[in-house]
Formats: sequence, C-alpha cells, structure tokens
Amino acid sequence: MTHCVDVLVPGPWWNALTYASKRPLPVGARVRVPLGRGERLGFVAENVSSSSAPHPLREVGELLDEGNVLGEELWDLVRWMGRNFLCGRGLALQALCPKPLLRGEPVESKEGSFLSEGALEKGDAFSERTFFSPWDEDRRDFYQTQALREGRSLLLFPESALARSFFNALPADLKSQAVLWPSTGGKKLWEVWQRTRKGDFRVVVSPPGGVFAPAFFDRIIVEDEANPGYLPQRAPRISARTLAGRRAMVLGAELILGGRMPSAKTFLRSAFTSPRDSPERSSLIFVDMRRSVKPEFPGIEGELPLTISLLERTRATLKAGREVFWILDRRGEAGEVACADCGQSLLCPRCGSILRSENKGSGLRCVRCGSRHSLPSLCPSCRGAFLVGRRPGLEALASAAGRFLRGYSVRLSSEEGKINPFHKAKNSKESFLILGTRRLLALCDVQDVGLVAWLDLDAELRRLEHGARFQVFSMVWESYWRGRKKGSAEERSVLIQTRWMAGCWQNIFQQGWERFWRDELRMRKSLNIPPFAHWVQIDLAKDEEREALLDCLEHAGLFVMDPGPGGPLWLTLEPKNVALLRSLLEPRFQIKCSRLGFPVITLWTE
Repeated sequence: MTHCVDVLVPGPWWNALTYASKRPLPVGARVRVPLGRGERLGFVAENVSSSSAPHPLREVGELLDEGNVLGEELWDLVRWMGRNFLCGRGLALQALCPKPLLRGEPVESKEGSFLSEGALEKGDAFSERTFFSPWDEDRRDFYQTQALREGRSLLLFPESALARSFFNALPADLKSQAVLWPSTGGKKLWEVWQRTRKGDFRVVVSPPGGVFAPAFFDRIIVEDEANPGYLPQRAPRISARTLAGRRAMVLGAELILGGRMPSAKTFLRSAFTSPRDSPERSSLIFVDMRRSVKPEFPGIEGELPLTISLLERTRATLKAGREVFWILDRRGEAGEVACADCGQSLLCPRCGSILRSENKGSGLRCVRCGSRHSLPSLCPSCRGAFLVGRRPGLEALASAAGRFLRGYSVRLSSEEGKINPFHKAKNSKESFLILGTRRLLALCDVQDVGLVAWLDLDAELRRLEHGARFQVFSMVWESYWRGRKKGSAEERSVLIQTRWMAGCWQNIFQQGWERFWRDELRMRKSLNIPPFAHWVQIDLAKDEEREALLDCLEHAGLFVMDPGPGGPLWLTLEPKNVALLRSLLEPRFQIKCSRLGFPVITLWTE
C-alpha cells in the first residue's frame, strides 16, 4: 500500500510538498526528497491520506532519523514561528537548525537525550518574574543565584561579549556544569548543539542564538530584555526574547526578564514602582549645538558641530586620566555620496540602498548589506564628473578631533563593532578619546569612562520609526549606568549635543524609565502603533505584483499604505488579523513561485 507524506523543505516557501512513501514516517524526521532535477533535505510534516494527494507522486528518498530529530517542543516552536512571524515553517527551520543538521549529518538516537524526558507535560507550571536594576553587578549576582538552583537554566544575553563575561565569572563548580553557546556556526556550534541535546550541560549561557538550544529548561533568563540585539536587523525579524517567552510557556518553565529597564510589553503587563536609582542631575548635560565650532570637511557637504562645552569637558576628563567616548551613528568618511549636478545619491547595485564613502573617500560600502564597491569616476545617472560626500561620518570626525585636541590620543573603534579594548601600559596615565557608533558602549564594561558624548542624538529622533524615542532614552540610560561599580566615587557624565532636546527630556531622564514608558505608551496607544497594533512591511520581489496584492488586501478589509512604485507596502494590523493576512499571502509563497521571487515580510510588534 502506498502512503503519502507532507515534507517541509527549509527555504522561503510556506507550503509542504507531498511525496509517496512505502510506510508512514515519523513526524519531524529528516528525509531526502527529489526536487526539480536535484535532491533536497526536508522534514516530515505529517502523514496524509493518499486519496487527497495529487497523482502521480515522486517517492521519498532516504530516511535519516528514527524519530523527531528536534523533539516535540522545538517542533512546536517551528510551527509557532511560521504562523506568528509570517515567515513560514521553511524559514523557521533555517533559523532554528544548525547547518550540519540541514546537510543531513547523523544525529544520535533519542535514547539518553533530552527527547526522552517527556516533552510538554509541565506546560501549566509557567511563571514569570522580573529583576530590573541599573547596576550590572546586582543583576549578575541575581542571575548566578538563579543558575545555582536545581534544574536546567538557559541564560540569554544580547551580546556575545556579555555572555562570555558572565560565563567566565561563574563559580568553578557551576562552570563545570555549564557551556558557553558559540556565537557563530561551524564545528564548535554543532558539537555544543549535540552535547546539549544529550543532556551534558545543566546551564547554557548564550547570545541570542542559544534560544534554540535543544534542552528542556526549568528556567529561562533574558538579560537586558529590552535590548534590540535580540531582534535581527533583516527579515524575518524573529525576536529571540519572544521565542524565550514562548519556550518557557510551553515547557512550564520560570521566565525571568531583567535589565536596566523593561521593554514596552513587559512594562504593560507588570506592576512597577519608580526605580530607586536615577542619574545625578549634574551628570546629564544638554548642550545647545548652536554654540559650537563647525569644522570644515573638504569634499563633504553638511555640518557636524562640536560645542565648546564638549571640547572643554573632553580635555578635562582626558587630563584626569579617564577615557572619553564620542558617539556618532554614522560610519565611514561620509554618510552618502551624491552627484553635484543631478543630486542623485549613489545606490548599491545589490540591494538598492545608499552607499557611504570610507577609507578617505577611496571606496564605497552599502549601509544595508555591507557590500563594498569602488568609487565611480562618473555619476551613473547623469554622467556628471563631480561627486561629493554628504553628512560627515566617523572617519571625517577623527581628523577634526585630532585638530581640535592636539596632544591627546584619538582612536577610531572597529568598523564591524568588534571593539578591542585600548589597553594602557602598566602605570601609564595616558587616556584616549575613542570615536565610534553606539556599539562603543560595550567598552564601558572594561574601561574607566568618565564622559560619554552623543554628538547628534537629534538624528535618532528624526528617524521615521515608532521606536525612535525609546532608542534615545535607552541609549542615554545605558551610557550613564553601563560598567559603573556600585559604591564607586567615580562619577560619569553624559553629554548630549542638541538643538531642541533639553527641558522635558532632562526631567524624563531624572525621573527614570517609569515616567518615560507612561508618556510613551500613552502616545503610542493614541496612534494605534506597536505594541497596541502590529506593523507589517511587505517588500515586493517584482513591482508589477503591487496592484494585484493591493486589491487582495483591501478587498479583505485591511488598510494598506502604499508609498508608490519601488517602495514597500505598509499595514497596521490588529493581532487578531495576523491569521487573515497569512492566508492572503500564502499563495505567493508556494514553491512553484520560486522563479518569480518572494515578497519579504517584516513584522513589528513593539
């Protein structure tokens, strides 16, 4: 008798493919299946009735596993991710599985592994608690205490360096039962994944990727849970923090959310009182950018004012032997390059985003995909011969800082954010002015930072994103608290160059994150934006599909914002309508549509 099985092939498509089989196959097992002229690895989704299957069917190839290789709980997570993040189970499998697993590498059978423990029997025991403190050492001690308790623990950190630092500080007896989850793929990740699956570790300390660790945890701790580091920059934007909450609910585990401040969703569902600790009023310095010197940047249009207060406080802090950070979220020599004749900006040939200049204007780099390109001699649009930079970046700033602060050491942090501490020689009193993006704040963990200066924080508030105000508040809050020692006499100042942020913002920072979130969420609710509604961004593979998709969505009663040809479609979506949108989009993610390309769906939930 011929049986039929639906198989999920990891990839951008949402539908399963039906194959013939000589017998029913275990759901979640890996199989090799013919696809087109080749062969692909897939996962058995379900056994289906042969009467409902199209004929004739191609047969399943090799069966690689005796049972569900992921286990019941992670298999449930794949389904949940595909439904709730509008990415389909194929992309969910790609995100969750190590590459060797997707290549068909052998995996030990379930005996002795986490799969044999009885998957979801404790789901009704779920609990949630929070621990928010601005002091890093308080949170570290609390997390260590929780990890020492009986049972398995997963501790998630938004940065690899934070996970490594916490792991290295574990007591020896606890460290012997723990593992530091690798931040990259390769053999090390595959080895740790398999050993975790076998139950070799009681504690897993990890950056966001460890949220997929194959074990049944009794508690899941998410440090700095409001940090955007848990959310990938590219679609599908699957939040590791949200996945941690889902896993804790299904497993009946204890979920502990911590950090310097809560996220919007955590604040909404929890009862908080005002934080006990707030910055010293004299330590938050708002400086009017109109009282400044304006360095010249040859070949670059636009200003980057340096206020007199900034320069004076920088000199005083460096003279005292402490480090100074100048933060500007604009890498390279200039933020973009444009033609002086037609005004058209140079765009990335790969993804269409703006190209910034770097290496003293000799090269270009895409601000989105990171691809590098040579500087053309003529404008691609009008063949004009005069190209200029716009908006000075960090490389240009480094030259200006060296001119204004002669006699002091100026350093530019790593482009990729892999920031190496600028170690001083023993007994050296030399201090550094270090320039970088917001990633520079990670150095507060290892450096004695006396001044953090935001050179253009107004630019963050000008961003057309609903979370811009939160980003501003959280970055300044982190600038003041990160890496400081409780009880230390050494204060830290945060200087903000601004044209209009002073006044109410100074009061908000002084009163803390409770005041910020109450005002912010009141505004978001009135505008019906996340977290009170979802935003959905749909980037079309081919613009000729725009009218057909618009008609489909509007006919279903969904409100769509269309900026015109070439731009993405935007929807404001009530959470209850996610299933409706998924059903409308599903036909466009069939595997038969591969040659046409697939839309890219980005979901914003808070």
